[in-house]
Amino acid sequence: MTVHYLEIMGNIVLASFGGIVKRLSDFEKSKEKVSASYYVIGSFTSMFAGVVVYFLCKNFEVPQFLTAGLTAISGYIGVPALDLLSDIAKKRVKAQTGIEEK
Repeated sequence: MTVHYLEIMGNIVLASFGGIVKRLSDFEKSKEKVSASYYVIGSFTSMFAGVVVYFLCKNFEVPQFLTAGLTAISGYIGVPALDLLSDIAKKRVKAQTGIEEK
């Protein structure tokens, strides 16, 4: 698998835009005041999700345009998906260890 840094950067930007669009649509629904850090954190989380999806697509030799689309979509759903995964992980750890949260 060859890594093309320009291609990675393009997909990172797509994922970042997907995350910003998600944050803006959430803001439009809630109408509450948020700071700029809300968008920056959402953008970085979306970049992480986009990079993971990009490397999965490259590993399975998915065509370039489909990879770009999947990366943008993963940027859009990256924050809620990671929140869901962290909640599942917390519940599993609590179930395995028997530790109760106060």
